[in-house]
Parts: sequence; C-alpha cells; structure tokens
Amino acid sequence: MKIILKREIDETLKKDWKFLEENKNILIFQKLSWNLSWLNESDRYKNISIIIVYEDKKPLIIFPFCIIKKLNFKILRWIGYDMSDYLGPLTNAEYKIEKNFFNDIWREVLKLVNNECDLIYLDKQVNESFFSNNLITRYLNCKKYEQTYGTDLLKWREVKKNKNKSLQKFRWAKKKLSEIGELKFIEKVNDVNEKKKLIKKALGWKKEKKNKLVFLKSFSEKFYSKILDDKNIIVSALKLNNDFIAISLGYVNNLNYFYLVPAYKIEPNLIKYSPGKILMIELLEYFENQNFKYFDFCDGQESYKKNWTNSMIDMNLYIKTTNLSGLILSLFLKTKKI
Repeated sequence: MKIILKREIDETLKKDWKFLEENKNILIFQKLSWNLSWLNESDRYKNISIIIVYEDKKPLIIFPFCIIKKLNFKILRWIGYDMSDYLGPLTNAEYKIEKNFFNDIWREVLKLVNNECDLIYLDKQVNESFFSNNLITRYLNCKKYEQTYGTDLLKWREVKKNKNKSLQKFRWAKKKLSEIGELKFIEKVNDVNEKKKLIKKALGWKKEKKNKLVFLKSFSEKFYSKILDDKNIIVSALKLNNDFIAISLGYVNNLNYFYLVPAYKIEPNLIKYSPGKILMIELLEYFENQNFKYFDFCDGQESYKKNWTNSMIDMNLYIKTTNLSGLILSLFLKTKKI
C-alpha cells in the first residue's frame, strides 16, 4: 500500500481519478469535471489537499480534500462542500476493502492531515448502497445530522393516491395555463447551447428570489455551464407558447434522478399556477414511466420536498479534532453549522 498527499491536480491524478470514475456508483459530485469546475470558481487550487491510496500500483481510494480557513481556524473539508449535495471518497470497485484494512488506511491518512488542519469536518455523506460506496460512513464513527427527501418511484402510484387534492390543483393549473396558450413539457433539451441559455435564465430567476450574497455562494452560471457536456446532465423545461416558465437541471445515475436546480419565472400572473411544481410533477411522472427507481430532491429542507416524499436518506458527518484549537471550534459547532 502507498499513500500520497497531492497539492495539485496533475496529469497523473487526473488519470487515476478517471480510472475510479468507472465505478457505476460514482455520482456527478465526485467526478473530476465537477470538482475542477468548483476549483475554478475562485482561487481554491492553493487549498487542495487530495490523498490517493494505491494498492498493487492501482489507485484504490481518492479522498478529495481541501483546507478552508474560518477566522483563525483551518478546517479539512471535501472539495465542493458548498455546492455538492452528496460527498465522499472515490473507491476502486475491483477491491473489497474490509474494515481492518480501511482503518489502517485511515490511520495513515490522519498522519498526513493532522498538521494541515485544526479540525476535520466531512459532511454530506450517505451510506445508501444504491448510489454510494462510502467507506467512511461504513467503518468510522459518523453522526446523522439531517435527512434528504426523495420519492421511491416504485411506489409513486401510492403517493399519487395520498396526494389527490394536490394533483387536482395540478390538473386545474395545467388547464388554466393551456387556456392562455400552448403548454409544453420538455423532458430533455439536447442542444448544449440551448442548455446554457436555459441555465442562465434559471439562475437569473433564482437570483431574483434570493439574497444576492446567498445566491452567489450557492449558484454560478460559469460553474454549471462547464458541466453541461456530461451526458447524464438533464435540462428539462415547461414552456408556454414561446416563453419558458419553469426550468430544471438534473442528473441521472443508475436509474436515479437528482433534482439539482429547479427554478421558475417570477411573474404575478404565472406564480398562482405554480409552474415550478407543474414541472416537478411532470418529471416525477416521466421518470416513473421510464422505470427509474428514485427521484432525489437532494440537499435542502424546503417544504415542497417534504410534501412529495415517501423516502428519506440520512446525511452523516465525520468530525475529528487534531489539536486544542480544533477542540474549541468543535464545541462551538455543536450549536452552529459551518
């Protein structure tokens, strides 16, 4: 076994990263393109602290870490911690890594990072086998801190029975909009340039709704434009005549759909018909008909997600102090979130 800490993404690391991406359970949040796009957002390259584990000269695990500074504290976090919904290491699917072996690996990892930071704070981790193979949540002491919401599409018809009143309102809204003009659901936009235009429009709508500072931390046209070439990125839309009134950017993986960036047009005569909700229900129907297994609402505690969920996924946090400063910060974080 060989373990290396890298402070830059060189060609060797890119090659090893791409090799591990062949694991079917790798999500877009773990892909090299997503992480490079995040690093390009600002001067984040200097904070890279990526650890690669090799076995038999092959990459076994990549831990994509970075160091952030908060006040006078240095915190080890996942790359993409503020824009990704689920995070964790990349692992080689060819190997079955047992607990004792992983614990040996983790002890060596800690030796490498202990002098790099005051606190290790690894959040947004799940241990669901259908889209994650997270050895940290499997073998280390993690704590659950919140849940994400989703719909088990194998039980979508049961959900619809329980939401009859809401679906009546959905049908009424579609009827009313159809009286205004031609209402069209576009399940997938194929042209990349059209995708870019729609993402720009969607982020503009979100900017209208959100506090500008919060918006800038959460959404970036430049960031999303760089990942649109990924064949698993899906841009969907609801169109009234020639006008787009709701847009969604999502991601498909292993018959799961991830509802990443939904947005709708802010216009008084449209909001009463809830165009965003119409598009969401159309997508639920569409992916159920495509025999998908799960519709993931991703990170966030918005009420509409709770209303349409029949399944929840635990989010886990691994936290460890490396010195007295980290201990002080961890005590502070018991009452607050980074």
